[in-house]
Amino acid sequence: MQKKIQDTDTTQHNSSVPPENRPMNKNMIRSVVCSLLAVILFAWALMNFDIIMKFFNKVISLFSPFLIGGGIAFLINVVLNPLERCWNKVCKKAPAKLTRPVCLTLSSVLVLGILFAVIFMMIPSLWKSVDEFIQNIPIYVEEIRHWWMDTVRFAAKYNIVLPEYAIDSDLLIRKITALINDKGSGIISITWDAATSVLSGLIDVLLAFIFALYLLAKKEVVAAHLKKLIVTILPQKKAKQLLSIASLTNHTFSSFVSGQLTEAVIIGILCFLGMLILKLPYAGAISTFVAFTALIPVFGAWLGGGLGAFLILLADPIKAVWFIIYLLLLQQVEGNLIYPKVVGKSVGLPGLLVLMAVTVGGEAFGILGMLFSVPVCAVLYNLYLAFMKNQTPRKG
Repeated sequence: MQKKIQDTDTTQHNSSVPPENRPMNKNMIRSVVCSLLAVILFAWALMNFDIIMKFFNKVISLFSPFLIGGGIAFLINVVLNPLERCWNKVCKKAPAKLTRPVCLTLSSVLVLGILFAVIFMMIPSLWKSVDEFIQNIPIYVEEIRHWWMDTVRFAAKYNIVLPEYAIDSDLLIRKITALINDKGSGIISITWDAATSVLSGLIDVLLAFIFALYLLAKKEVVAAHLKKLIVTILPQKKAKQLLSIASLTNHTFSSFVSGQLTEAVIIGILCFLGMLILKLPYAGAISTFVAFTALIPVFGAWLGGGLGAFLILLADPIKAVWFIIYLLLLQQVEGNLIYPKVVGKSVGLPGLLVLMAVTVGGEAFGILGMLFSVPVCAVLYNLYLAFMKNQTPRKG
């Protein structure tokens, strides 16, 4: 009884002390110290931003084969899962141990086949277009000469004197041919440098592909080990939250990739059929490239269409105009019908956020940023919705 009276007196004494004279508790001291350390660390990071970025890039370059391998594994896994389900339905009597090796081989061959098809279809078309352009230079020069002479005669009616037309088509052909054949300053130099870079990174790509195959062959075991590690290291509540975020991320990225692949196939088929109907050149190569670049949200098909228009322009400028008109119509169909139905629902992200994500991601990280910014933004958006759903509005 006496102790209770003393505790009551102590509580009354503490409540009578002004707030500014009360001693700070441990939680408050810890919060202040952590805040100061965070501010100091942030200021140091701003002052040494170049050093941090160099260190970050060095770490990324060291682990790049494994990061690329993870990306390859994720891409192949999108094809692997439906193949395994189909295999289990069709080949019920086949040994279960054959499912993963057979389906993994088929998935890898399919993905690599599509990639090589795009490369080996586009390069010959590009060189063919350049060759046709060089051969047609005299025709283009003659057409320009007639147009310029008509312009000069029209201007002369209003006492406007324009210079005479003077273009030597033979000299122009020689200069363009020299530009193309000059490895030091021409177009081939760009291709040569690109090929050199590809060859220098061939070992990294090979290691990445081997790592991807290992991950896919043992993906259940790897996932179980990672889950066990998270549960062991983190508290139960934190581990549950992290596993939930990982599950959401995996579902969002898988839905996004499968949706983008479906959209790319639809765009490629529509582009190919339209080019056949309009009798445009290089229908197969351009449609394949448009489908490949359509994997990049919003702006991807425009990139492929731009290169396609350039190739057609070298062969026939009038047909290039028809291709651009058809591409504009195709983009309207893609933006208003295909993308919202196929990709929009799969990631659950509003159109405005998709545009913002692609723009910011492209500015920050280039093509890869444009490609992966949408699923990253979708994950953050879903986490935000879940956070707001669990919050109770404050009264008053």
